[in-house]
Parts: sequence; C-alpha cells; structure tokens
Amino acid sequence: MPTLARIDQVELLQHVIVKAVTGQRLFEDDTDRDLFLRILEPLLTRTGTRCLAWVLLPDHFHLLLRPTTQRLTTLMLPLLVGYARGFNKRHGRRGRLFRGRYKSVACEDNTLKELVRYLHLHPLRSGEVAKYKDLESHPWCGHGAIMGATVLGWQSGEVLDSFGRKRVRCLLAYRRFVKAGVGQGERRELAGGGKRRVRRLGVEADPTRCDGRVLGTSAFVRGIEEAQEWQRAPVRGRAANIFSRNCAVVSVTEVVEKVAAAIGLSPEQVRQRSRAPEVRKARSIVCYLAYIRNTHPGKAVAAELGVAHSTICAGAMAGETLLRNDYRLHHLRW
Repeated sequence: MPTLARIDQVELLQHVIVKAVTGQRLFEDDTDRDLFLRILEPLLTRTGTRCLAWVLLPDHFHLLLRPTTQRLTTLMLPLLVGYARGFNKRHGRRGRLFRGRYKSVACEDNTLKELVRYLHLHPLRSGEVAKYKDLESHPWCGHGAIMGATVLGWQSGEVLDSFGRKRVRCLLAYRRFVKAGVGQGERRELAGGGKRRVRRLGVEADPTRCDGRVLGTSAFVRGIEEAQEWQRAPVRGRAANIFSRNCAVVSVTEVVEKVAAAIGLSPEQVRQRSRAPEVRKARSIVCYLAYIRNTHPGKAVAAELGVAHSTICAGAMAGETLLRNDYRLHHLRW
C-alpha cells in the first residue's frame, strides 16, 4: 500500500514523531541533545513555527508544533539533515540515523491539552525521571519551561493560555492536569489518527469521517480534506474568471467583512494600514478574492483598502499563497 502524503498546512497543530533506526540510539548523551536543541531554536524563528511541547528520549523524540507562516517541511528537513550530519560526525559513523521519514499527525485544537500531557510525561514513563516532582527540573522536556523552572525563549506559551487568563491560576491548573495523568500509562491513541483512536480519546463517540493522518472530529477531518482538494485544484487567473459563467460576484465590502470574520479581525482593522501580521495577511487575501476571484477593478479594491492601484497585483499573489497554505481559510473560495 503506497504511503499517503503528509497533511502540511499553516496554523495546523502537528504532533511530530521521529525514531532512530533499529538498534541505534538517537541521543547518546547530553551533548547530542544540546546539539539538537541548538539546531532547532533558530529554525523555529526562521520558519515562524511555534513549539508548544517537546521531549527528547534515547531512541526517539516528540515535538508539538504549529507552523504560522511556512509549512512544517521547511523546518523538519534542515532539522533532521543537520542533526544527522552532526551526530554522525561526532560519533564517527555513517549511514541513516532515522527510521524512515518523520511521522506527523494533524491534530484538532481540542486535543492540545492531552497531547501536551502525553509528551511531557514521557520521561516519567520511560524511567528517565524517577518521580513526578523531578519532572520540572528535567532539562530534555518542555514541562519545566511551562512551569517557569527553566527559561526557553523559543518555547511557545500557548499551552498556558488554554488553562485560563491569570498566570498563577493557569500554572496550578496545568500542574494538576499533568499530575492527574501520571497513572494513565502509554496512550497510543495520541500517537496517530483514525476512527479507533478518536473513539478511545473520547473526542467523538461515533466518527463518520476519519483519516489515519488526522486526530480530530469528523467535521475537522472534512475541513482538512476540503482544504487539500482546493490545494490540488488548478489555479484560474483573472482573465478566465471574467468570462466564466460560474464566477461568483461578491462586493468588495462583503469580501472585506468575510475575510475579517475568518481571521478574527474587524472590517475596520482590515481597512487600516498596519504592520501587524494578521492585518497584512487579511489585506492580501482581500486583494486576491476581490481582484482575481470576483474580478473587481483594481481601482475599486485599492480604494477599499486605501492603497495604490499598483500594489493590488502583488497583494493578490501573496493572498493566493496564504489561502492555499492555511487550512482554516479554505471556505473562502467564492
């Protein structure tokens, strides 16, 4: 059976698992682990990827990542190649270090807490850490950074945001939540997707749509599939849309309102010039949907956004790329 292509979309929560070849350790000592983190840190910044949780074990590692500007592949390829070269050079070995390609599971946001707990309890389950109270001081796991015991500028604080607003209460809630999972043992349903894992996790009692590469509800899987289909669809230019009978005609004002709602902004924020990434993204998407998809004159789009007419084409090109890479915006296809 052929291996399915990975689901790689911007803003999609991804559980990444990488294992060493059989009989080989991935990290021989702390120097290897430190080398891995020194390669990972600049790549997270360069690719705009947020790392929510992580753990390094002797023969494999887990990462919980959310790409924000580029796809996950742009981080994983240099990370694995760079570490394999450094490891082989240091230990005087040759050949493959990793067992096949890396595994990535697209996860719905409602599984975030369970995934973080699953990853951060790995050292306790594997015997790397003897007691739960020692987990905060364990240097090769992201639990200590969340609790504030260690400072990692590259680890995202998004996890604590899901436990409330006030930091002290969030930390207490997070600590109680993680400690409650100590006796759960190995939870294989969090290491992949599919109907059986979704049922065991309790995300949905009777899923009607499932995918082994996706961990989430049927509605989430359906949205991912629609986004994938749109990525593979041929791109039609402005000229083709002008003469198309099926071309939807949505007013420029309505395009602004729909895009603003999809991204979580107000229409006024979209119309105002700003260097904020979300605002710039929204304005580029408006250019593409209004100028290319709905064939409005460039002057009308420029007047709505308060920009020069000459910038509309460049904005439309950027907007098309953003729409194709962000699975949350696939419904903006009219």
